[in-house]
Amino acid sequence: MNVVTLFEAEPKNSNGRHFGCRIEFDFDNYLYLSLGDLGERENSQNSSNHAGSVIRLNSDGSIPKDNPFPTNGSVKPEIFSYGHRNPQGMVLNPHSGQIWLHEHGPKGGDELNIIKPGGNFGWPIITYGVEYGSGDKIGKGYEHKGMEQPIYYWVPSIAPSGMTFYDGEAFPKWKNSLFIGSLKFKLLVRLEFEGNSIVKEQRLLENEFGRIRDVRQGPDGFIYLLTDAGNGKLIRIVPTERQTKGLSSLLAEDGSPQK
Repeated sequence: MNVVTLFEAEPKNSNGRHFGCRIEFDFDNYLYLSLGDLGERENSQNSSNHAGSVIRLNSDGSIPKDNPFPTNGSVKPEIFSYGHRNPQGMVLNPHSGQIWLHEHGPKGGDELNIIKPGGNFGWPIITYGVEYGSGDKIGKGYEHKGMEQPIYYWVPSIAPSGMTFYDGEAFPKWKNSLFIGSLKFKLLVRLEFEGNSIVKEQRLLENEFGRIRDVRQGPDGFIYLLTDAGNGKLIRIVPTERQTKGLSSLLAEDGSPQK
């Protein structure tokens, strides 16, 4: 087997938190990688390293010529956006071709963002969250010149995990929804959107299955959930009218679980 290293993040770090960790391709076959701040806040505004950023590469690992930062500067040229804390979900919007990303805030302030070339998403200078324990303000508040605003945020935090756009036929009333798992509240979030604006949030399956680590649409149009370590399960969600022996779970389109 031939193994090729396409990218290696710098700096190496032994901290056990805030890795980010998502990988996504866009319609032009560019490769995006989300990287957390490694538990060191200053990393997110220090673009001479990769931490706290979204990386964009060609599929062979080379740097796209139209990346926002030049290869001869002090900023790492693989960086596409920065100022991120801990991006735990990243997905291609099939309607717009944009990369949507959500990230964990501190105490409060989980964010849903649309990635922009060269965009500074503010952490830790701006945030809707506060310090753990003390509740003290972090940075300069909610807004600052030259820094991007989330299109949606959660206070209190939901601890978002996997994320997927739904465009299947099995749940017609949910078509074009965005689904996000929640670790903290052990539920599935459904967001309705118009363009780049979130217009409705619905919370489903609270405490039904435990911490939801990932959510995907299957090729059959059903929704699949992966629960967290400890009670790890792969759960298939289907409409009630298509009940079949052996399915893991059933869910009505109004969000009520069917036993």
